Amino acid sequence: MKNSIELIGEVTLLLVDDDADNRAYLVSLMVEVAPNMSVLVAKHGKQALKILSKKQVDIILLDWEMPEMNGLEFLQVIRQDETWKYIPTIMYTGAMTESLHLRDAMEYGAIDFLRKPAEPIELVARIRAALYQKQLEEQRRIAEQALIKQRNDFLEESNILLRKETNNYLLMLARKNEILLEIQQKCKSNAKITADELSRTIIRFIEQSIREDDYWEAFLTKLNQTDPLFVKQLTKTHPTLTNNEIKVCTLIRFQIDTKSIANLLQVSVDGVKKSRYRIRKKMDLPTSTKLDVYIRSL
Repeated sequence: MKNSIELIGEVTLLLVDDDADNRAYLVSLMVEVAPNMSVLVAKHGKQALKILSKKQVDIILLDWEMPEMNGLEFLQVIRQDETWKYIPTIMYTGAMTESLHLRDAMEYGAIDFLRKPAEPIELVARIRAALYQKQLEEQRRIAEQALIKQRNDFLEESNILLRKETNNYLLMLARKNEILLEIQQKCKSNAKITADELSRTIIRFIEQSIREDDYWEAFLTKLNQTDPLFVKQLTKTHPTLTNNEIKVCTLIRFQIDTKSIANLLQVSVDGVKKSRYRIRKKMDLPTSTKLDVYIRSL
């Protein structure tokens, strides 16, 4: 017996049973077959919860019928706690021994079910199996957390690069429109100096270039890569926003300044300021909340 139990190692078992004789027997059994195991005892579920709040426990051997708090009530509590819900619990009962009791115990979170009195070798084998399963589950959780972190780090890095690229792209477009506007104004103001037809042709070309907003589709493609839920969340939360106001909000989210927004949307700086005011009113933002901060928080 001893040789087959040495693999249990240095772990802590919490024994929850209201019968003093059962507790004494199980403690003596564990001392004999698993001398490296620490055994904590509780008379009912409430006492067991107090022990859990103070001690680290690796496995629980749980009776069903007990005063104060029975086994199912105890399981219900620990399965709702982030710290305790992963502790493997074996239901060990001499009263509730029907198949429906086994089903109930499993539904409440027990990983195994034993009927009293169990043979010592079976009891120990079940404890070993539960501890081994716990070890595998912990390894799986650690691996999953590592994968999630790796994926999140990759996405964060990709988003930073895409956001930087998008910002540069928008600023470049803003500067292009600013230059075209300057050329347009010069051509208009100096139209008499050059040939009228040439001036009109140049002006028409510039006006057409300024009116084009094909950049918006390309911008939305980049936005969906870096911030796929923003527009959906924005329109769901504030359904009265117009398409132009949605554009302004999106550019604000990318920290584009007011002048650049004006150039991108081919409106005046005052026009952008008026849009921001209307957006605030539609969002019903308190004066203490900055529009830029709120939009970036969505």
